[in-house]
Amino acid sequence: MVTVTERGERVLLRPFTTTDVTDYYELVANRAIARPAGFTPAHSVVEAQYLLAQQLKLPQVFALVDGATMKVIGSVGLYERMNRYGEPAPRQMDLGYMLNADYWHKGVMSAAVGLILRYAFTDLRLTRVTASCLADNAASKLILEHAGFRQYDAVKHPDYAPFGAGETELFYECVALATTPGDDQNATR
Repeated sequence: MVTVTERGERVLLRPFTTTDVTDYYELVANRAIARPAGFTPAHSVVEAQYLLAQQLKLPQVFALVDGATMKVIGSVGLYERMNRYGEPAPRQMDLGYMLNADYWHKGVMSAAVGLILRYAFTDLRLTRVTASCLADNAASKLILEHAGFRQYDAVKHPDYAPFGAGETELFYECVALATTPGDDQNATR
């Protein structure tokens, strides 16, 4: 899948491969990327290999590639969404993404999210895509709002939480035109 940013740069989405480990390590070792994405930074290439192996198992998660250099600069994907009974929520998925800090504020992730949403609603025929971000992550909030997501909830995490301890997490949804906002088939945040 190919898209173009507002600045005219080509961005590609393609499946990850094991040969992406060096670029992937650059992403997952960066605390500024890991913290808002909800994971502990990798401390070695071996840890990055393990994390990448997990991504390779997910068919709807893609490497985000700079079209000029062919460098993996991020990840964008759709993850299984569970309902309150721990079962997959029908025709719904969660959006997740991360981007190399050198590419922040250039419209790259906005272009990638737009492309993955077209894929979600057209190819996968999903009815709802959800996403979340910490309240202090202004860039992610703008990306989601620009893509047509609307905030439907906010939760303050307890101080002992493993992710976002003491912080507020915002929950967003983007629904296909034929569905009703908030119709989440008993899905949880």
